[in-house]
Amino acid sequence: MKYLFSYLLIYLLFLIWIFAVIIPYPLFSNVGTLTKEQQAFLNDVNESEKVLTVETPPPLSAVSLNWFDTVNIIFEKYKNTRIIDVETGMQYFVQRTGGHNHADVEPIDKENMQKFNDIYDNQWSWDRRPVWVEINNIWVAASINGMPHGYSIISENGQDGHTCMHFLQSKTHGTKNVDASHQNAVKYAFDNGHKLNELKL
Repeated sequence: MKYLFSYLLIYLLFLIWIFAVIIPYPLFSNVGTLTKEQQAFLNDVNESEKVLTVETPPPLSAVSLNWFDTVNIIFEKYKNTRIIDVETGMQYFVQRTGGHNHADVEPIDKENMQKFNDIYDNQWSWDRRPVWVEINNIWVAASINGMPHGYSIISENGQDGHTCMHFLQSKTHGTKNVDASHQNAVKYAFDNGHKLNELKL
């Protein structure tokens, strides 16, 4: 009797093991029995789910940051940055070479100087132009004039002098006043910041 109980227990454990192996993979599985139409439908559903899970990048826009509180700190001297002219979409690179009430900038080389010159139709001018300035992966609304003057640090760019770049509430060097024309250009750049999405950046 004692051995019979042991045999029954072993037999029972064997049956439990068999079921544990077979149940996850049923003998009558329907794997491979789908029609081509059913399989195509399932593929389309799976692809649709993949498309829905793709995250859309947020739209680009420009911010308007105070010169004295923020931009003068994050836009460090001798830092290179990309500029986009709002009206033409033309891009060029400059370096901040100085400035206290606003940023003094110069094109980083001859190629970028020519792009800057092209924006002004090869005629240097004091006219203000709205621009977007890329600083620490943020597009900041700004204004620039097209008249090189004063000192020059980057001698090999073919431009004699620097130009002035203004931001929100920045001031002129001479009169130390907030320049209304520059501020209007800054506002225009800010109001049209959504147009950055039309460019290939």
